[in-house]
Amino acid sequence: MDRSKVGGIIICVVSLVAAGLFIWGVAVRNYWAIAIPVLIGFLGILALTFWIGWTIAVTEAEVPASQIPEETASQESTSPSS
Repeated sequence: MDRSKVGGIIICVVSLVAAGLFIWGVAVRNYWAIAIPVLIGFLGILALTFWIGWTIAVTEAEVPASQIPEETASQESTSPSS
């Protein structure tokens, strides 16, 4: 069996077990059955938000050619290429 298919089957089994535990927790009126999935979802969203901010912060922006001053553009065109 392909490695990706095994991974997919594992994800399906884990999600079914998590759903079963969630339904069981709600049935016995356990506070943690609601609190833990909400906490995991909230922390996941915060992690995604942090990752997006980090990516924006460390990515170097390229200046479009139309915004380069004329002196710099003329120096680049006359300088020898290596």
